[in-house]
Amino acid sequence: MKEVIEKAYAAGRWDWRDLLKPELAEYTRHVQHLQTTAKELERNGADLFLALGCGLGDAQAVRGLQDKYFSALSNSLARAGFDSTTREDVLQQMLLHLCAGDSPRMLTYAGKASLGAWLAVTSMRLALNMRPRNCWGSNGNDSFEPERLFSDEDTPEVRLAIEKARPAFQAALQNAIVELPLRDRTLLRLYFLDRLTIDAMGSMYGVHRATAARWISDIRGKILGHVQSALSRDLGLAASEFDSLAFLIRSQLQLSLIRVFGAA
Repeated sequence: MKEVIEKAYAAGRWDWRDLLKPELAEYTRHVQHLQTTAKELERNGADLFLALGCGLGDAQAVRGLQDKYFSALSNSLARAGFDSTTREDVLQQMLLHLCAGDSPRMLTYAGKASLGAWLAVTSMRLALNMRPRNCWGSNGNDSFEPERLFSDEDTPEVRLAIEKARPAFQAALQNAIVELPLRDRTLLRLYFLDRLTIDAMGSMYGVHRATAARWISDIRGKILGHVQSALSRDLGLAASEFDSLAFLIRSQLQLSLIRVFGAA
């Protein structure tokens, strides 16, 4: 591991020759503290060098960060629908958040993803937190409303069944959301609650919009599969009955998302 750290440090020193910090000893301690793996260092060791320089207050590192990344971050925010004033505010706030104060956030960057991707997620989250809650409105043609998880059948018999099954359905739904991987839960929050479009999500994660759409579709499948298995196990519900039942409890999804993310 010592050789890997030294090689990563050398790559960072070469890419950012004007930086006064960090020194090798500081870099080594930082890598060990963050528990960055050898594979992560091989991919993002130079990024980690720059991030540590920013966290240590090296003015050249901060300027390098702005010169290399901030234009692309502004463009990404623009594609997500944020105006120029908001973008400027976000980037200024992010600079303070990342590089100033007693505990600069840049010191938490561990090289698990590229620094560009990490900054893109950070800037988008900050932008979402700064905007008014309801400014997005509808997602238009990209809309994937919670009720689209379900079918359209509605009969008196099913309405009677729903009242008996509602508690089990609600519990299964919340469990399905909680057990999703962290990235899937983040995507759910961004899309269902923050009303981010598929295009904006693709820009945020650096992928094509078709990939972001497929992610949402896959999450839908995971949720439905989990809930159907739980209801089949606990209530003996058949697949055809589940389709009808799910439609009538569609309002529970939004409530479940709010409960889960509110608790988080």
